[in-house]
Amino acid sequence: MDNPICRRLGIRYPILLGGMARVGTAPLAAAVSEAGGLGILGATTWGPDEFREQIRRVRAATDRPFGANIPVSAPHSASQVQVALEEKLPVVTTSAGDPARYTRVLKDSGIYVLHVVPMVDYALLAQEAGVDAVIAEGSESGGFTSLEEISTLVLVPQVVDAVRVPVLAAGGIGDGRGLAAALALGAVGVQVGTRFLATKEAEIPGDYKLALVMAKETDTRLLRTERAAARLMKDALRKRVDEALEKGEAPGIEGSGTYSGAWAAGQVAGLIREIVPAAQLIEEMVRNAAAIFRSQAAAF
Repeated sequence: MDNPICRRLGIRYPILLGGMARVGTAPLAAAVSEAGGLGILGATTWGPDEFREQIRRVRAATDRPFGANIPVSAPHSASQVQVALEEKLPVVTTSAGDPARYTRVLKDSGIYVLHVVPMVDYALLAQEAGVDAVIAEGSESGGFTSLEEISTLVLVPQVVDAVRVPVLAAGGIGDGRGLAAALALGAVGVQVGTRFLATKEAEIPGDYKLALVMAKETDTRLLRTERAAARLMKDALRKRVDEALEKGEAPGIEGSGTYSGAWAAGQVAGLIREIVPAAQLIEEMVRNAAAIFRSQAAAF
């Protein structure tokens, strides 16, 4: 699969790992990059030393391109940008704040900058700030999202029509059908978060992974605050997971790491049926998307 984002970033497939705080760690980012996508470290909560360590762990595991997500409004964002510059990361995605704050300094160092946007006006602001591309993220996505609840299907083509820079799609994408749909809407690639949590390389507890496998399309909710919203798993799902574990009904679900607080997940969790290696997930997404385009072309 060859397109402008692949050529520019030096990757085989236009699939980016979503920048997930606390769970977007080196093993997962490295696995995504090694499989031909673009691994993205979720730097949100890391101080400079931990961030630098994660970068170096990825480099020890793969020689392929990777990047990091730096939320503009995060407490450590300024120091994280400095680490990104010092470590010469090739790609940075920014989010949750004014894209003009860091775009110029990153681009002046040769870093490719993508900014995550939840609506058209923000995409235009990002373009004005000089970003190389935007990631249009619908409200189906897990973690922090917009209060406006604009779906990916509606958002992506409007952003594509509004800006001149390349657009990637995010939110509700977890298989080849989602990849094909995003490309059909005019996006040049996709960013995938929740589905990559249900991979062998994701450093999250086993019960979190089990929840992703057990989830239905109705098992997430939006927790709204005055300025933003977050999509999390419902308590009812966590209760079902606890009951399954007590009954010994979760063979083969293994996890690692610790995770405090609420479990984030997008609505795409309803499509997840198994835990697989990141490489298998990427290969299946690409193969199935290609098959969809071939079958549709034959139908016309």
